[in-house]
Order: sequence, then C-alpha cells, then structure tokens
Amino acid sequence: MALPGTDYVPHAPLLFANTLPLLPYLAEDFEVTLVLRKALGKPQLECDYLTILDQSQLSEAEKKQSTANFSPTGFFSAWKYLKILDQFPKAHAKDFDLVIERQWSLVGSLSNTFRRYGVPAVFVVEAEFYTTRQAKIDWRSHPVKQASTSLFTQLLPQVRRQWIRNASGIVVETEQMKSFLIEKKYASYNKPIYSIPNGIDPQIFFPRDRHACRQQLGISQDSLVLTYVGSLNRFIQEPGPIIEALGREKPKDVVLYVIGDGNKRKELENIATKFDASVIFKGRLTQQEAALYVGAANLCLAPYNKALFPEGKFTSASLKVCEYLACGRPVLTIPCERMEYLLNHGEYGFLVENEVESYRKFFQAIPSIQEILEAENLLIKNLNNSTLRAQGIVLTWKDIAEMYKQIIRDNSTCK
Repeated sequence: MALPGTDYVPHAPLLFANTLPLLPYLAEDFEVTLVLRKALGKPQLECDYLTILDQSQLSEAEKKQSTANFSPTGFFSAWKYLKILDQFPKAHAKDFDLVIERQWSLVGSLSNTFRRYGVPAVFVVEAEFYTTRQAKIDWRSHPVKQASTSLFTQLLPQVRRQWIRNASGIVVETEQMKSFLIEKKYASYNKPIYSIPNGIDPQIFFPRDRHACRQQLGISQDSLVLTYVGSLNRFIQEPGPIIEALGREKPKDVVLYVIGDGNKRKELENIATKFDASVIFKGRLTQQEAALYVGAANLCLAPYNKALFPEGKFTSASLKVCEYLACGRPVLTIPCERMEYLLNHGEYGFLVENEVESYRKFFQAIPSIQEILEAENLLIKNLNNSTLRAQGIVLTWKDIAEMYKQIIRDNSTCK
C-alpha cells in the first residue's frame, strides 16, 4: 500500500484517516507493507513499512520538516522526485505481488514504474484533477520558476492520462468519477474500474447524546451549534464563505465550532474577526475529541470548492460527510450529484452553494432546531435499520477492506 506523497507525521490525514484503518483487515489475508515518502521520528505502525527517500541521506532540514503531503508545483521539483521514485520499483520489484498506490498529486507514476518491472499495480483516483493554484510569481524576478510551473500544469494531465491507460486497474471513490474517466476517454469500458468509497470507524463515529457531549465540552444547551471538522488550507475544503456569511447575518444563538488546522487558519480567523462571526477555533484534535464536537452539533458543515474540479463536477466520496452521517447529524453541504445521494435528496440535511450570498440567504431563514431534529431523527432511524449501509453511504473500514480484498485477488500475481 503506497503513499508516495505522504510523510509519516502524527497529523497526516491520508495516512491516519484513510489508510491505516484498512490495514488490520487486509492483514487477515495478506502480508501488507506500507510505503511512505519519508518518516519523521519512529513510526508507530502495526505493519512493515518502507520509505522512498533514503532516511540516511536526508538533509537536516528534511529530517525535521514536513507538511505531511508532498505536492510538487513545478516541472523541476516533480521531475526530481520522479527520478528518485523510479529507483524504488527497481529495488523492490521482487518483494510485492501487487502495489496499490493511494491518491496524491502524481498518482499513477509509481504504479506505472512497477508495471514496467512486471508487478501488477492499481491506483486510487479521487479527482482528475484538482485545478492547481496559479503561483503568484513575478516573471521578471523568477522567470525559471514561472516557466517550471506553467510547464508542469500543461504536462500533468497528459502524463496522468498515460498512467491511467497503463494501469492494471483503477480504484475510484465514486460512480461520478468512474463516469468522468470514461466520458473523457481517460479509461475505457474494458479497463477494470473499481468504485470504492471511504469507510468509518464505528467505535468513534456513532450517534451520541447531544446533551452529554455539550456538558462535557462546556457548550450551551440552548445554542444552535454548527460543527466543521477538516482542513483549514482553503483548498478543496473552504469554510471561508460560511464564516463570513455567519458574521454578516449573525443569526441568534448560532455558534460555529471549527475543528482542524492548516496553513490558512490565520486567514479564516481574520475573516471571523473582521465580520464579528460567532466562531470558535479549537485547532487540531484527535478523532475521538472531534467526534464529541460532532455529537454536540445540530448541523455539521462540509463546504467544498467545486471550482477546483474539472467542469465543477465533484467526484470525491467525502469521508467527512460519511462520518457526520454515521454520528447521526444532518449535514450542510454543496449541491452536486454525490451530495444529493449522500443526503438522500436533502432529507438528511441541506444543500447550499459554497458562496457568501447563498449562506446569507440560508441564515436569513435558518431552519429551527426542531426542523433540524426531524431530519436527524429520520437519519438515525435509517442508520439503525441499516438503510445507509445498504446504500453504500455509511460503510465501516471492514466493509471497505472486503472490497479491496477482491481487487487484490483479481490483480495479484499470487492467486
């Protein structure tokens, strides 16, 4: 299980939230090795692991610093890492019967190299591809950097098409992503495309008593509580518009708790201060702690930026929304095909464009606590009678592992 863009640090979300929960179940039937870009400190893992970067050759800065996710933004930085990446399959081709490469900005590159050495490889495609931020570089001062960024932006979609076509198989999170790949001729109908969403840990994410959660956290029992759990990098997840709208409208007794961290946290705090929004930033918490804030909520937020997806088609599964729903809490998120499905066409929450004016209108006629509770009661009823599990909306990591086991059996050299 390869994460070539992920470093082992305690806050690496792709590793801890989306990958490690799978591994104990896969280890029941297979020998699993985790592949990371590098490791800071001594990883506490229950499986074997390897790093792509040679730990003994790292600079002092590399040994101490990490943003958890490595994502090159220019041609030269990408080319440099791909040269290093090329050496890993050469050294380890005989060690594996199958490689599963998880989503990252150059997903497909490692799989493609392993296949050249005769090792089957599948990879996970979450989106094709997030629109990259245009770096604000002065041509006159940094002409090489600007040219590198421009070249990378132009070449990446082309090489990714080739990687997808060469793959033994592709894993997508949603049927929307599968349709997109076929429609755009990234993949053909005869290419194995497996649709597998994310799972949840039922020991952490389950309906809790709201009164007890608020009592434990010191939250008023009379407030209408909104909870956001996620990244504060203002990229795919973008809570800025709802924070501004909350400050502009100031609906009575409504408070937003923001759980998470990121490089744009200060910007979001400044927005809250500028518009005097009732927002409390709690920083990064453990999953168990975050689940208490979800349990304390009346409504949970999943504000995504659709503009970063080609043609505005949101193709991710959204682990966040599935975890909220598993906790029995209605969700406020964006209107799109995937969210329409997860929220049962609005029965389990509300669909609002992630724009300031749209949120202002929502807050101007905000549903009452009783109206939200009606959606919550229906949601919990359908959780308890396994309707959401049957529809593939709320699945456990054990369920997801069973799907991956079938992929391994279908594609591995060891039958």
